[in-house]
Amino acid sequence: MINSGLIGLIREKSRVIKAAKDLFKKSYLLFLIVILLLSIISIKANITKLGYSLAENSKILKKTKLENKLLRTKISALKSNYRIKKIAVSNGMIFPKKKDIKSVKYE
Repeated sequence: MINSGLIGLIREKSRVIKAAKDLFKKSYLLFLIVILLLSIISIKANITKLGYSLAENSKILKKTKLENKLLRTKISALKSNYRIKKIAVSNGMIFPKKKDIKSVKYE
């Protein structure tokens, strides 16, 4: 004899499996769409973050260039011949006369 209760369980099991497979096919597409949307949002957020970082770096670059210009101006002022001559004279230095200069020959 065949156990009719076992056949009923097998039929119910196959219906459940079939329903699960159909649900998986439908939910798979939904899951894929959600993943793609999240990826797009993540990429947009990273692009925005990079834009803010670029703007901040640009501001720092402008500030550094301005500071560099100021430092170059100070260097030029410190290197000026007039300033060096003024300091030398205030320390008692004088320019040598032609007769005070001696030439040495290297052999």
